[in-house]
Amino acid sequence: MTYNHRVILKTIAVVILFEGLFMLIPLVFAVIQGESGPASALALTSASCIILGLTVYKKLKYYTLKIKVRESYFIAFNCWIAVCLIGTLPFALSGCGYSYADCLFESISGWTTTGAWAININELPRSLILWKGISNWLGGLGLLLLTTSFFPVLGVQGQKMVAAELPGPELEKMSARFSDTAKLTYVIYIALTVAEFLLLLPSGLDFFTAAANTMSTISTAGLLDYQSQVSENLTPYVKVIFSVFSVAGSLNFMVYFLLCTGKWKTALKNIELRTFLLLLFCGSLLITAVLLISGTYDSFGSALLDSVTQAVAFGATSGFEVGDINAWPTACKMVLLILLLIGGCANSTSGSIKVIRFIVFLKLIARGLYKRIHPRAVRPVMIQGRPISAAGVSSITVFLMLYFAILIFSFIVLSLENQDMETTLCTAVAAITNNGTCFGEIIGGNFSIFSPFGKLYSALLMLTGRLELYAVLVIFSHSFWNADRARS
Repeated sequence: MTYNHRVILKTIAVVILFEGLFMLIPLVFAVIQGESGPASALALTSASCIILGLTVYKKLKYYTLKIKVRESYFIAFNCWIAVCLIGTLPFALSGCGYSYADCLFESISGWTTTGAWAININELPRSLILWKGISNWLGGLGLLLLTTSFFPVLGVQGQKMVAAELPGPELEKMSARFSDTAKLTYVIYIALTVAEFLLLLPSGLDFFTAAANTMSTISTAGLLDYQSQVSENLTPYVKVIFSVFSVAGSLNFMVYFLLCTGKWKTALKNIELRTFLLLLFCGSLLITAVLLISGTYDSFGSALLDSVTQAVAFGATSGFEVGDINAWPTACKMVLLILLLIGGCANSTSGSIKVIRFIVFLKLIARGLYKRIHPRAVRPVMIQGRPISAAGVSSITVFLMLYFAILIFSFIVLSLENQDMETTLCTAVAAITNNGTCFGEIIGGNFSIFSPFGKLYSALLMLTGRLELYAVLVIFSHSFWNADRARS
């Protein structure tokens, strides 16, 4: 099988160039803070990325782009592998003595917005914490989407590549040209980021903590609690801000486009939006009721606030805690686990299965029951008055089967780490959903308890979940590499 190597190299070069440019921000911060080791590591990595990226891009600048479907998956996979490996270097070359497995885990956790950690945040230099926050923010919407927004020459080919990395069953366009859609998406993303940062400034958090946590919460990556700055200032106001913008990041960005263009009714009638908010509402009420009945909380106000915040954290896959949720009743944990497995909306920054797939799954069950009674009836799966194609329904069904098959396999693999049952099961769920935390020993996103093998497998699981399974799994399929079978 032949590949359009120039397209692949050109796209990877642009992505590496962007990574190098964004690395200049923590580099300047490291110099200001007097962190010589991280400053040297960031300078060397950034300079190498910029030089290499510019050199390759200029050499292939005028090459006409044309890619096939299999090449779009190959590009998405290689771009993410490249940025994760390069993102490892600031940690590995900082002179802080971190193992390479830990550095790679931190990089992949950052880029996939998982928020888990193998190196305690209090042991990280502030410039590397900022770099992890930036990688959270960039990984939230995806690197290829950012690339397409700045390089409209990618056109339809760019849409193919972005579709391979963006979470959701299908990629929706907001405008006639896909590059304009990419720009609009990032404009909305930046606007939400600025709004959250400005609202956090008067909260008691310092400038650095507010900036780092703005990038990590809007990307649904969790919290960066350096020296307990966040936990000591986790007032009801801060909880509300984190919750509101975690939800904002986990909504389909098409909803924002509809709101910006004055199509409020269409936006508010969106079935995925309404289902997601209903799930969070019902989950919050159930958790509140259990906490009060069990006597875990005495105050209704405190129970409700913590329930809503925690339901949002798990439902949006932001993965942060507002208390000792390990001590919460089992019923609360089950509700949170269900919200986590469903996840946020398609075309958002959140991970997991996605609400739209959950809706189609329920409709498939309803259709199956109906056809048991009326076997000759023709009843398509309808979403907001429009039928879902047989191919679309089949794709979602296969995705769900594959998702749980990988989860079961991961349970077996991670059981080799010999942790308790709750920790083992929750580790696989936390990694593939990009939530980063769950119950048991990994509470707070602590993956340092695992061996290098356990950390690297968990990191691979994070990458697989972030790229929606297919962009990783197809690379290892026989038909992908067989020229006679791969015709598109």
